[in-house]
Amino acid sequence: MHWHRQRVIGVLLGAAVVIAALAVGVLLTGRAAFVTTHGVSMNPTYYQGDLVLVAKADSYQVGDIAAYRLKSRVVVLHRIIDGDDSGFVFKGDNNQSIDIAQPTSDQLVGKAVLLIPQGGAWLQALTNPVARFVIAVGLVIIFTSGVKKRPRRRRAPVDELAARSSGWFGGVRALPLLLRGAAAASAAAGILGLATGVLAWNPATAKPAVTAVKDPSQMTFAYSAAVGRTPAYDATEARSPDPVFRRAADTVDVHLSYLGDPGRITVDAELSTSDGWHSTMPLAKPVSVAGETYQGTVRLDLGAIEARAKAAAAVTGAPPGQVNIAVRPRVESDDSGVFQPELRLKLTPLQLSLAGGPNDLLVTETPANADVLGGPKTVEVLGLGIPAVTARIVSAALLLGALLGGLSIVYVARRSTVDEPTLIRRRYASLLAPVHPTPSDGLIIDVADFATLAKLAERAAQLVLHWTRGDTATFIVPDQGITYRYVTFHTRSPEVPKPRRLSTAPDLEGSA
Repeated sequence: MHWHRQRVIGVLLGAAVVIAALAVGVLLTGRAAFVTTHGVSMNPTYYQGDLVLVAKADSYQVGDIAAYRLKSRVVVLHRIIDGDDSGFVFKGDNNQSIDIAQPTSDQLVGKAVLLIPQGGAWLQALTNPVARFVIAVGLVIIFTSGVKKRPRRRRAPVDELAARSSGWFGGVRALPLLLRGAAAASAAAGILGLATGVLAWNPATAKPAVTAVKDPSQMTFAYSAAVGRTPAYDATEARSPDPVFRRAADTVDVHLSYLGDPGRITVDAELSTSDGWHSTMPLAKPVSVAGETYQGTVRLDLGAIEARAKAAAAVTGAPPGQVNIAVRPRVESDDSGVFQPELRLKLTPLQLSLAGGPNDLLVTETPANADVLGGPKTVEVLGLGIPAVTARIVSAALLLGALLGGLSIVYVARRSTVDEPTLIRRRYASLLAPVHPTPSDGLIIDVADFATLAKLAERAAQLVLHWTRGDTATFIVPDQGITYRYVTFHTRSPEVPKPRRLSTAPDLEGSA
């Protein structure tokens, strides 16, 4: 029963190690990656702090959730709503507007295949230096203390054999074959995890791949207006970057999506005309940004803006014309200073439209006091150049897997009951030769323990002959007319008694 249980657990541990190795290989080759979600753009599908596994796919289609990387190093995980392999249109489930970037299929990081709720928070805890140090210490304790069997009280030689089997190599050799393989795999995973972690966190080996800046602040603009059902639009809502015709709508909502350091945000609109007139119009009261993301909406009353410009023109005598509108959110942060992006629009009696192009809807800017660093760092692992972040995740996974594997092996070994003859056969397999019960007429000397018998066999350059009859295991070394013998017993379960075979044939067990 114990052997069957150990075999099942050994198979499960081996399968787990193989699966973990395959997963690590997929991550190292870039076929898959983990993405930690930030913000609320994908609510209620994903929430902030979730961990999503994305994998490369042969094709992508509308409705898939996929990840792509911006030039600013930010990875965006949104849903595909249109497009094809030459360029996909993305939109967050909780966003009002579509994404500006339209990456091709070759530029996608991968398709979402697995969600681990709040796994990003756990992953961040596992990849910090303190957690890795604790895991490494645990591995050292497990693999240096070895696997020790519980001492048996029936015979003193068992205690001596257990003592001789202490330590890593002795303890592992006392395990069943499958558990020995699992122990070796766990040790290899721990060593590889430590080596990968050292490379990933060492500034000398984690080198920048491109030149970039540290933690850029980002503001994404979008606008929309309810236009009803008219021949001018295919839908009942006009969205950026399309123009909004004045006869279809007189109010426009401007949507703001901020990613950066926490701070305080205010939104104003700077109005101006070509004759030099300008005026500031407050659009929103100051709001505190507690986290690293913020989303808000301000409304432009086009009629009120036009009336204000006409009133100014009546005073100055200038003819009324185009009104330039600059929507300016201002983010003041103690960590990164002031970030003030701008959305430039132009208002005419016919329409409201972008003053520039669609690229103006995304503004990225380096914080004022940010240190200029290298871009995404890469490390060389097994000849592969992989991002340092991925290497850190792989390192944490390997160390955690090795720790869990080692603990499982120790648990199984301590729960298993192995008698002394079985321990002898496992540890000294290369020294033993099974034979049938062998009679002897010479002098027989019983030795105190099997280790002594093994030394005598090595000195005489002979194998240890052994056989088992019933519960008795006999080991002998014949040498120059003297037979050195060691006799021990198997442990029988009291619930399942093992029948003893009777024999009248003379052998060493009946000798004096």
